[in-house]
Amino acid sequence: MRLRFEVTALGSAGGPRRGILEIDRGEQGSTRVETPSFLKYTRHGMQPHLVPEVAAHMDEQPAATHVQLEDFLDEQAIEKRKFTELRKLAGIDQADIVMLDVLDPTITMRTGKSGEKFMGVDSEGGLRRLTPAAFAQAVNALGPDVAVAPADYVHEAQPSLTHGKRIAKSVARSTQWLDETLAGVTQAAVFAPVMGSLSPEQRDISARALAARDGVAGYVLNDVTLSADDRLWAAQRSLALLDSGKPRYMAGASAPDMALRAVLSGVDLVDSSYAYAVTEQGLASAYVLGGIGTAAHVDLWQDEMAADFGPLVPGCTCMACRLHHRAYLNHLLCAREMLATVLLQVHNLHCFQRFFADMRDSLARGSLATDAARFIERYGSGAFGELSQLAVQVSSPTTKIQRRRHA
Repeated sequence: MRLRFEVTALGSAGGPRRGILEIDRGEQGSTRVETPSFLKYTRHGMQPHLVPEVAAHMDEQPAATHVQLEDFLDEQAIEKRKFTELRKLAGIDQADIVMLDVLDPTITMRTGKSGEKFMGVDSEGGLRRLTPAAFAQAVNALGPDVAVAPADYVHEAQPSLTHGKRIAKSVARSTQWLDETLAGVTQAAVFAPVMGSLSPEQRDISARALAARDGVAGYVLNDVTLSADDRLWAAQRSLALLDSGKPRYMAGASAPDMALRAVLSGVDLVDSSYAYAVTEQGLASAYVLGGIGTAAHVDLWQDEMAADFGPLVPGCTCMACRLHHRAYLNHLLCAREMLATVLLQVHNLHCFQRFFADMRDSLARGSLATDAARFIERYGSGAFGELSQLAVQVSSPTTKIQRRRHA
């Protein structure tokens, strides 16, 4: 297995770029994904609310999937599981580029503390101590295409982020764990988390250490506990020192406004958890990068929707909008029918995919900065807060029993 990444167009020095991410599996063929793009978000290896039979009728999604190991840490004898079997079980397309990360990008409230030799991971069965050797063993058994090395992420309150020895210790531990992961992983391409939080000095130390390691295939920006402005500052600080020829993934940056700002900063990949978050609120996405739009979402819970026989969003070509109307979705939501979230997820992923296709087209025209500014002006900075709401939501709109959250 070989990972290749080619930058095909640059918007500006240190800014947005188009590229092609390719995994070559030899006789098993290869998979290519145009960037900027997204990784399909999963829970326990499955796209929320979707089964393969439904996904087969959806418009083309990027052939890339994000899976988090913390969902499987309670499984027995994980080292004996074959990832090809998990692909079949979870319905992940055999051709998809699969990234195995440790953490779920939607969870920002964590209590697990890491030690000198292990990463503390919150799981539904309690705290798990994940060593780099155990992670490498799991990667080799599960067989993803890309593995994100464990790191000593900082979850403390923001005032402590630039003081004391905590950040320096985090950078040193993460660099050591990266070396152990590189030594232990035999097949997958290894992406390295960029550390340093809000400390300029430590971010530079981390970035230079990662840039010096030839075995690193890409970079991960996972400062999910920071504000949007701080995350973008941290990304720009680090990316200036990293190898520009390698792909960059930013965790938890899937809200459309944040994704736009991340891409303008030079990020290539985010995840699709925002589409899931919108579905969990019972909303249909209506935002567009170009053209004229008045609202970012349609609230299908509203009483007036019961008598509205128009499509979820006028002009949308997704399966849900072609075959169903707002009144039907309102009925399904009020009746707590599972089909409501299935159809909403189909629509919201279609809108998310179209948004990234428009972003790539805008980049090709050289107008992304202008289009992004108009997008933010049109919808406002508060239109895309569903991802933060997901962290405290206790149940799905079509689930009568409360769902236990990690956070």
